[in-house]
Amino acid sequence: MQQQKIEFRKERDFGSVLGDSLKFLKQNFKSFFASIILIVGPFILIMGFGYGYMQTAMMDTSYANAGNPGSVFNAQYFMSIGITVFCGLLANILLSAVVYNYMIIYNEKPVGESITVSEVGKKVWAGFGALTISSLTFIFCIAIAIAAIAIICIGIISIMGTLGGVLVFLAIFTLFVIYIPVVSYFIPAAFFVVVRDGVFIFPAMGKVRNYLKGNFWWTWLIMIVTLISLGILQGLFNLPATIMLMVRMFSKLQPTGESDNNILLIAFYTFGMFFTYCTTSISHLIAALNFMSHEEKHNGEGLMSRIEEIA
Repeated sequence: MQQQKIEFRKERDFGSVLGDSLKFLKQNFKSFFASIILIVGPFILIMGFGYGYMQTAMMDTSYANAGNPGSVFNAQYFMSIGITVFCGLLANILLSAVVYNYMIIYNEKPVGESITVSEVGKKVWAGFGALTISSLTFIFCIAIAIAAIAIICIGIISIMGTLGGVLVFLAIFTLFVIYIPVVSYFIPAAFFVVVRDGVFIFPAMGKVRNYLKGNFWWTWLIMIVTLISLGILQGLFNLPATIMLMVRMFSKLQPTGESDNNILLIAFYTFGMFFTYCTTSISHLIAALNFMSHEEKHNGEGLMSRIEEIA
């Protein structure tokens, strides 16, 4: 029996956003995750290996040079950081590109026609340059904003002392609880618009913000459930590395003869990182579906199109 195609241009409530996301994954599980594994996977593996190597190298060097902590931060260590950050940036950009281009292809294809990794890859690399420019611009602006906020917070604490520190902490905590779930929707949704409409990041953010009006708390609830659910799942994936790291830290194992443990710990970090990124694609999918629900509520294009088909 042929599966019914999911209509993207449709108003959705809380249950429909999550339900249609799961339905989409069920319909496209193999080709969707195959695209992520084959296109993004190599960069995730390098990043996971680099991060695991950094952790083990820092621990081993710390134990061997307990009297000289500065010896941890050598050229090799900073090279590992550079490789990890570079591959992490590429992995994040490519993950967004794969998820959103896959959704675009799915929406364009006739019902029942399969999606191949090669056609997803072609669309991903075709728009990679524009998406990278938007991503780097966004990261630069966020870095400036964070630096400005940090300076303001330090100024308040230096002027008001302990009271200022308490007020800053309460303000940051309140804003974190209220806005972080929505920000975790806002940013992926904006990059979905960048990929789908071929626009720069700032017009895309303006469109997402415009459609978010009147939908703030529903979006907050959807993303809270998403973040908690995926956080638990990702915690399980990273549990082996966390347990092994804690055992090594508390037992203070010496680096001598621990090469096998190092390799195992690096493997656990790589495993955890790999599946963390794979599951992060689900939050991107949910953000895109939620955005298109807001868009349909605002424009009603999907409803008008269905009315025209009936007529």
